[in-house]
Amino acid sequence: MAGADRAAVAAAATGRIDVWLQEHAPRARAALRPPASERDLAVAQEAVGRPLPPDLRAWWLYADGARFGPHVGDSGWLIPPGFVPYSIAEALKIRRLWMDVAREIGPLEQLEAFVDAENNRPAGTACHTWLPAWMPVATNHGGGNLFVDLRGGPQYGCVMEFYRDAGALAEPAWNDVAAMLYDIADRLTENEAQLDQAGLLYWQ
Repeated sequence: MAGADRAAVAAAATGRIDVWLQEHAPRARAALRPPASERDLAVAQEAVGRPLPPDLRAWWLYADGARFGPHVGDSGWLIPPGFVPYSIAEALKIRRLWMDVAREIGPLEQLEAFVDAENNRPAGTACHTWLPAWMPVATNHGGGNLFVDLRGGPQYGCVMEFYRDAGALAEPAWNDVAAMLYDIADRLTENEAQLDQAGLLYWQ
């Protein structure tokens, strides 16, 4: 899908998501932060050193993540099966954390060569170590993250899962952020989401 198309699909999907949240889950909608600024997006792009896909930009221009309350899941689990969106600031903080963890795995020279090689493989390729070209976008508050793979290749911009103990070893969860948002919008309108007694969103 071309960049403009991805941005358009993402924007349309966030519109559908927003309508559903306002009508059915206003507390979950209220947990979303205001839109990110162009300055925020520029900082993110500078940090990762690669262009941000237009659908990721559209997502963060809709909402700069969700507010994290004092308890796990206070903002609801907007992204199935149970992920809370990161703000850009949180995403960059977590990215630095995982990169620091990667540096502690083995001898620095060997690690740098390994990371450099893996970072130049095509997007969507599995790796057990966090890579600089990965931009986190959501957390399950249990050692799991969703990230957008900004390496090159046909799957540039795909959304993958990364887990503390296993790395990113599975196939992409979605082809891109636009597909993720479209999927969420469809699932919401098909009543696949549930609301708890506090009005927060979760998935069976």
